[in-house]
Amino acid sequence: MKKLFVLFITSGLMLIGCSQKQENNLTEVLNKGSAETVTSTKATSLELNETDEIEIFTTAVSDSMKKPGIVNMTDPQYHFSIGEESYSLWITEDSGTIMNSKDTHTVYTLSSNSVQKIYEFVNKG
Repeated sequence: MKKLFVLFITSGLMLIGCSQKQENNLTEVLNKGSAETVTSTKATSLELNETDEIEIFTTAVSDSMKKPGIVNMTDPQYHFSIGEESYSLWITEDSGTIMNSKDTHTVYTLSSNSVQKIYEFVNKG
């Protein structure tokens, strides 16, 4: 009985010791990884106050084309809202993509006319 008790205590201490060491290693790995990979860019919120600004973005959303397949997007450059709907926006001089915040698995490409108008809007001084 005494040997069984000593074996039980020894096994328990070994299990506790092993689990603590694993937690420390995990913490070290997380700390190393976070120091090397933390690069976040904050998206700029676009304020649509004027009627013509709202019209540009409303037309862009309604004229956009759904892109097929699974998407894997980088952090958006901009966020904007039209009524109750919120969108993320990626825009360059040549192309534009939007994503509704309620459906983050689908993106839409903007028409060339919308790309031009939105690009001018976000880059106006």
